[in-house]
Amino acid sequence: MNRKKLFKDLNNLCLNLSDEYNINCGGCCYVAACIAAQLEKFNIPFKIIHYQLYSCHYAIKVSDRYINRDGYRKKEIYEVLECSSREVFERYYSGDWNPTYKTSHNSIVHKKINQIFNENNGT
Repeated sequence: MNRKKLFKDLNNLCLNLSDEYNINCGGCCYVAACIAAQLEKFNIPFKIIHYQLYSCHYAIKVSDRYINRDGYRKKEIYEVLECSSREVFERYYSGDWNPTYKTSHNSIVHKKINQIFNENNGT
């Protein structure tokens, strides 16, 4: 698996999902959990970045790469979470999120993220 291509494809997908489904207005934690689950499946170590400036945002960090940073930068307030995808899903399902993102889109978002991993794994 070419990680550089995978991360580029994931970031492009996140841009498209943001435009189409507003994932960064209430769904970023769900997206981070889905990506984390796939990273675990392929034994790729990651960290969850939780930005906390004017609003809340979740992104993924793998080594020096960020996935779905959505314009947030290193200088902004954040915490690094070393947790499993299960724990991120728990945060998502127990949290109170921006209602702009419609949870009815979760299944299509999940499917599209898995598809990117499958395409980059040659399956």
